[in-house]
This record gives sequence, C-alpha cells and structure tokens, in this order.
Amino acid sequence: MTRHELVQLVEQAYATYNQTLPAAEDRLKTLYSSWYELLHDLEYQEAKKAFLQIAVSAQFMPRPGEIRRATINRRTKMTSFDDALVAWGKFIAVIQNVNSGVGNPVEMSDALRATVKALGEAAYGMHTNSDREAFCRTYERIVSELDGNRYAVPELDEGK
Repeated sequence: MTRHELVQLVEQAYATYNQTLPAAEDRLKTLYSSWYELLHDLEYQEAKKAFLQIAVSAQFMPRPGEIRRATINRRTKMTSFDDALVAWGKFIAVIQNVNSGVGNPVEMSDALRATVKALGEAAYGMHTNSDREAFCRTYERIVSELDGNRYAVPELDEGK
C-alpha cells in the first residue's frame, strides 16, 4: 500500500464513523504514520475490503491492527482461534470420544494441537477445574504466539 492509498483508507475510516481527523498537522502526520507502520505491506484493495466488512457490523471505528487482522484472515481464509473455554470444551470432547472408542470427529485447530503437545502426557488426564485453568493459560499463551506470527508486521522500508 502506498502512502497516498493509506491516506484514502484512513479518511474513509474516519468519514464512515463520523470522526474528525486531527486538525494539527503534526498530530495528523503521526496518525498517518502509525497506520502506515501497521498496514504498509498489505494491498490497498484487500485492506479496503476488510475495512468495509468490519464497518458493516462494528459499532466503533476499527484500529489499524483490527484492519490488519481482518485483511490477513480474508486473504488466508483463516478465522480467529477459539476462546480458551471453547477450546477446553473441544479438548474434553476429544478425550471422551477417544476413551469411548468413537474416534475424533472434533476438528482441532493449530492452537489446540499445539496446546495438547505443550502439555504433554499430562493433558490426557486433565478434568478438574484447576486442570481447566492450566489448560486455558497454556492455550492463551500459544494463541498469542501463533497470532504474533500470523499478523507480524514486517520492517518498514523507509524508501517507500
């Protein structure tokens, strides 16, 4: 995305949500710079489509990071990871299915698989409230790491 395209996107975001851009030149420049640092490697049309998708349902103006995540999710056809408690429920269902010989009809996300791997053999005996808390802490840490990799912002090429 070029700086000119970014200015168009920022102005559209502010207009869509009936917000006023800063009047002071230095604050406006800072605003554009902060958005550009997060969105510079994305294609303008992809980012604009992601913004429009967010604008249809979001009550408040999205931050540039939200637009980044939505753009990458649209491009990769990936969605956000489950909430930790939802992942716990899926994990318990997998354990119950395997223990009863049914197999595993539950789809496991990368984050859930990585959590089970990180917990090791202890994972298969988990069932108490404290086990759930340990599982959720581990899952949230792994989701944070995976999201950090998925949405990482590359270095800004100052020549652009």
